[in-house]
Amino acid sequence: MNYVWHSIFNKKIDSSAAVKLVSILEDIEALLNDSEDSIWSDMENVKVLSIIRNSITSLKASRKAKVAKLDYLFLPTGPLQEISMANGWSDEYLVLAEKFDDVSGKYF
Repeated sequence: MNYVWHSIFNKKIDSSAAVKLVSILEDIEALLNDSEDSIWSDMENVKVLSIIRNSITSLKASRKAKVAKLDYLFLPTGPLQEISMANGWSDEYLVLAEKFDDVSGKYF
């Protein structure tokens, strides 16, 4: 079952999409580095950062990403939006979320 779970949710991403996704995630990481937890988010900032960093590492090494986790982080009123609103970078988040949606809609 672990193999099935891993193969379904750890998808290999097209190389151009992986480059775009890494860029988006690195921008999010930079914003998260200076952010505090949000009482509205169901995840602490450190956990979100961990997912983002692991995704960047995986994408750079093998072009693979756990797309379900990333999709969850970018949901409307999801962890990233809640953290961004609590820390004053919601406008930047909306731009990055739109870029993420564009990449994920074409390649995931």
